Amino acid sequence: MQGRKLAGVLTAAIMLAISGLATTTAASAAVFELTNNACSGGATIALCYQGSNLAGVLGSWELEGEQSITAKSGTVNLSVPSLETLGIQCSESTSGTSEPVILQHTPLGVNLTTIEGGTLTVKGCHFTSNALDVENCTVPATNTTKILLGELESTTDVLLTPESGTTFIEFEVKNKETLKCGAALLGNLHIKGTQLVTILNAGTPELTKPALSATLSGLIYGELNEAELEGTITVSFTGLEDLVFLTSES
Repeated sequence: MQGRKLAGVLTAAIMLAISGLATTTAASAAVFELTNNACSGGATIALCYQGSNLAGVLGSWELEGEQSITAKSGTVNLSVPSLETLGIQCSESTSGTSEPVILQHTPLGVNLTTIEGGTLTVKGCHFTSNALDVENCTVPATNTTKILLGELESTTDVLLTPESGTTFIEFEVKNKETLKCGAALLGNLHIKGTQLVTILNAGTPELTKPALSATLSGLIYGELNEAELEGTITVSFTGLEDLVFLTSES
């Protein structure tokens, strides 16, 4: 069995959105229990680990319980294709003020593996257009999503949904210094709906995996305008360094 340490990486890369996460100490973090149960056969999708089990036998084994995760990404782009001038770029995303926890109490059993209570903070944000309707406007450099829930929809997809209400993230639009922003944009810019995240190489046992936010996957600006959230995020298991993969064997 490999030793455990901080920042072993979530090979499932289960969040974007994109899904942001407060850094905690190892003492306060939830960490999966490594079991001697073979990872084979089941009714749902689950995370398993590959290596030596508690008895020293090599193979693929079930992970059980709860697991804290953290996340970090590079550039994140938010755009509304039907409104060419409305685009926001953020230089990075990091753990927010709420740390998500993966719940997997019955691996490959009747209960779905889910993620609860996570937020993502985007930093270095600014409008990407100099068009007249936004050139006098500004958004805060740092913004945080609402608390999000995640559910594995397949071995490659995680759906992120606001824990309450419909707002995914919002940006407060203000005047840029002494300039006057258009009245139509001033105030809170709400992005609502859900975001699908695609896990890369989900079935390969690894310590690190990125995940891609799928474009046009359910986010809306206004009443009818589809919104795109693009970025790649790497999600880490806090306090776990085992090789993890996703499976749905049945």
